[in-house]
This record gives sequence, C-alpha cells and structure tokens, in this order.
Amino acid sequence: MNLEAPKSKLIFVVGPTASGKTSLAIDIAESIGAEIISADSVQFFKELKIGSARPSPGELARVKHHLVGHVSVAEDYTAGDFARDAMNLIETNPSQNYVVVGGSGFYIQALEKGMYPTDRASEDAQTRIEERVDELGLEAVYGILQERDPGTASKIAVQDRYRIVRALEILETLKPEQTLSGLKLEFESQAKFRFPGRSVQTVGLRIERARLEPRVKFRTEEMLKAGFIDEVRDLVAGGFIARPALQSVGYKEVLQFLKGEIVESELAALIVRGTLRLAKKQRTWFQRAPETHWFDAETERALAVHLTAR
Repeated sequence: MNLEAPKSKLIFVVGPTASGKTSLAIDIAESIGAEIISADSVQFFKELKIGSARPSPGELARVKHHLVGHVSVAEDYTAGDFARDAMNLIETNPSQNYVVVGGSGFYIQALEKGMYPTDRASEDAQTRIEERVDELGLEAVYGILQERDPGTASKIAVQDRYRIVRALEILETLKPEQTLSGLKLEFESQAKFRFPGRSVQTVGLRIERARLEPRVKFRTEEMLKAGFIDEVRDLVAGGFIARPALQSVGYKEVLQFLKGEIVESELAALIVRGTLRLAKKQRTWFQRAPETHWFDAETERALAVHLTAR
C-alpha cells in the first residue's frame, strides 16, 4: 500500500487594497502552520511603514513574515527580484507551508507563472525603433508589429507607444521564426510545474466599492494620525523624493501636499480617491484568474480559513 506524503501548502491571498488580506493571511497561516511572504510592492521597502499599511508589530509577531521591509527605498526591486527571492524561500524549505499575500498582481503573477526570459535589444536597435516611430507614426509601426507578431499586437492598444516599442525591441532579440506571443504560451504551459510537491490554492477577497470606501476612509485617517506626513517629509529630506515607490497611492498625494500643490484639507479625500481607483484596478486584474476561490471580505472569512486548512 503506497501512502503519499502530504503535500506542503502554498496559498495565495489576493484582492483589493483595504479588503483585509493581511489579517486573513495571518489567520490562514496560524491554522496550517505557515509562514507569510509579502507580495506588496510598497511593503518591500523598509522606510515605507505607515503609508504602505505594513502589518503591525503585533501581527508580525503572530506569524513569521518574509520580504516586509526587505530592501531600502534607494534600491530598485522589481517583480523579477521578488519572484527570485520568494521562489528561493519556497524551494529551500520544501516542507514549510507558505501564504503569499498582497495586492500587487504583476508581482504575484511573476511568482505563480514565472517571467519568461528576454534580452534587452541593443542600443542601436532601440534607437532605430524609436526613430521609425517618429518617422512613420505610431499606427504604421503598430502595423509592423501586427505583421511580425499578431498575437502580441492583439493585446496592445494602437496608442500604447511604450508597449509597442518594447514588444518590437524584444522581437529584435528573437529568431525570425519566433514570436513573443508564442514564447509566452510555451513558458506559461510550464507554470503548472513550478511548485512540485505542493498543493497550490488562490484565495480572493471580494468587496464592492460601497462597502470598501468606509474602510479606506478609516485607514487613511489612521495613517495620517500615525504621522504619515512626517514619514514622507523624512523621505524627502533623505533624498528619496524621485524614487518610484513614492509615486504609489498615498505617498504621491502627501508629496503633492508637501510641494504646496494641494492644501491639507484636501489630502485625505485625494488619498481615498486614489486608493479606490487602485482597488478597482486590482479587482479587474485578479478577476481574470479562473482558479481563484472568492470569498466575501466581511462575511466569509472563517469559511476561507476552514477550506484552506483541509
């Protein structure tokens, strides 16, 4: 009689900002003896504490967390960097259960499915493509992309200059018979084999705008009371004003206030508006994944914990 060893668990907790992902991830982790890997593109930075809605000291003490405050905001930390560091944890500890939690969809996708390797085109090729756009116009260059790789072109808007140019740059590095869309399909077909020996589940929290808005307002007020403006002021004094992370929701609006572009009485409302806009984008992103098991953020949390523990 062959009895297979129980598989270790890898559970992704996703959903819009302020929906309660952190507390749910902690509850799940405690129920299955897991450690947590943060997939929040702002919480990675050690200097971004208040505005990133970093887990509280009490929450961090309940369950071991990885990649929270992992690097300095002075450093670049890409989705590829995150996927590498998270995968290293997962592969190094095959019997350890992990819960990956965050609202940064592209980072989670990079870990779940990997990032297909592409080289940067030479500087000459990059210059040539940009000159072609200037000379022929974006629509004509989009037509070139359609001829070379219709699958990729079909997923890019004709006015999206950055993605059109980037696609043509990647195609410059491939063999004539290769396409970016074909490479992506081939790569994604291998994604199911990324976590051997593990059972993988994705749990999503759903909450509509009407119920999310008061939660966002409360969290914003608490951040401002906790010294969010002073946190950003210190970052500016430290020379970090131009770092990409400071263009994330919340930090961007506080920077506007510190520059005198808005008054303090406008600040909270602008942060709330930006946060709700981000939540809408996150819902759209995560709803594309058919394998996600969705639970109501307020009424089905216990059910989510129960089902992931089975």
